[in-house]
Amino acid sequence: MSKLADNAVGAHAIVTGAFERHEDALAAVQRLQSEGMPADRTEIVSANVRQAREPMGSYSPWGGIAGAVVGLALTLAYVVFGGDTVRSSPFAIVIGGFVLIVGLGFIGWLAGRARLFKQEEYAELEDDVALGETLVSVSCETPDGLDETRAVLERAGARDVRFEGAGESV
Repeated sequence: MSKLADNAVGAHAIVTGAFERHEDALAAVQRLQSEGMPADRTEIVSANVRQAREPMGSYSPWGGIAGAVVGLALTLAYVVFGGDTVRSSPFAIVIGGFVLIVGLGFIGWLAGRARLFKQEEYAELEDDVALGETLVSVSCETPDGLDETRAVLERAGARDVRFEGAGESV
C-alpha cells in the first residue's frame, strides 16, 4: 500500500478539485487509485448541482435540533397559554407535542441541507458544476495525504483545488 493510501484512511479533511473536462477528472481518480487511494474515499460530481455540496457535509443535525427546540417551545407555549381546557387532556398534549417536535425537527433537518445555510465556498462548488465542470472530492486524514492528493489533482488539470474540514454526509 502506498504512502497516499496510508495517509488517507480517515475523513478529517476533504480536498476538492474542479475540472473543466470530465475526462481529466476521471484520469485524476484513476491516478489516485493507482497510487493506493481507496475508491470509497473519492467522489466525482458532474451535472448534479445539488450533489456538489454533499462532500462538504451539511448543517442538517443543527437544523434538526433547532427545529425540535422550536417544536418543544411551541408545545410548552400551547400548554402554558392554552388554559385549563388544553391542560385537561395530557394525552393530546403528548401526542400533539410529539408531532410538533418531530415534524419541526424534520423540517429543520431538511432546511440544514439548503444552500441558504452554506458558506460561500459551498455555493461556489454548485456554481462550478452548473457551469459544466466536474468535481473530484477526496477524504484525507493527514497533512501529507492532503498535500499528495492536491498534487495529483493539480497534475491532472484541476483548475481550482480547495481544502475543507470534513463534513458529515447525510
